[in-house]
Amino acid sequence: MDAMAELMQKISVKQSELGFEPMTPKDYEQAKADAYNSGVGNLDKEDGFNCDICKNKGMIASVVFNEQFGYWSETVTTCKCHKARNAIRRLHRSGLKNVVKEYSFDKYETPEAWQQTIKETAMQFCRDDNHNFFFIGGQSGAGKTHICTAIAVHYIRKGKEVRYMLWRDEITRIKSVVNEHDEYGTLMDSLKQTDVLYIDDLFKCGKGDDGKPKAPTSADINAAFEIINYRYNNKNLITIISSERTLAELVDIDEAVAGRIAERSKAGGYCINLKKDKSRNWRMKGCGEI
Repeated sequence: MDAMAELMQKISVKQSELGFEPMTPKDYEQAKADAYNSGVGNLDKEDGFNCDICKNKGMIASVVFNEQFGYWSETVTTCKCHKARNAIRRLHRSGLKNVVKEYSFDKYETPEAWQQTIKETAMQFCRDDNHNFFFIGGQSGAGKTHICTAIAVHYIRKGKEVRYMLWRDEITRIKSVVNEHDEYGTLMDSLKQTDVLYIDDLFKCGKGDDGKPKAPTSADINAAFEIINYRYNNKNLITIISSERTLAELVDIDEAVAGRIAERSKAGGYCINLKKDKSRNWRMKGCGEI
């Protein structure tokens, strides 16, 4: 041990003669961590989300001291952008591709006054910390999904946990596990308790043989009430809802569900009902007849 100590002393002296001081174990590990943190990743190419903290690597390096064994070491932990990226991936899997780039307020076109009102109302909702329900229902193709997704992306960027619920798909899944107590509870809790829940196309149940929209079943209504009532009673949770049905039509389906949506959304002026008008169907613009 004396020989090793002598050798280390000679190295230290030699380094000092050369004009630099030897690195301590902590400094060495910190240099490794700094080198890792300065690197740039490419996760933003996959999901469109840019993180200045981890530089799109998804991980951050730091230095910790191991009390048990008495040494410093570099350790890598998950960046907080992981939560946002997971929310974006869920939106991607639902069929909403390139949500961060394409479903933005900037790309929501407003040539008509009613579209300007929708955009202004949605942007105000994002600035409002006192109200937590946003509802838009009515005419198909009027940009409801676009504007609601833009709101959801806003909260993703703020680091909120956002859950996207495409009603027709999710309600099928819920009903398939209704008799499996644990699985049902886990699924419902994930929808009830998430920071931000976006329910897209509430009570859209397909069409019957007569071409008319099918009425929601009692199971559909019960699930909707369980989710919405929980969030109605927890004012720190943000709920975004779109539907092809106006609020008046939702009242005809279930007054308890519609009433809770109305009370929370109209309180801040965030209840939008679009009357049925085919000229507002933006998907049909430019489709002429010959």
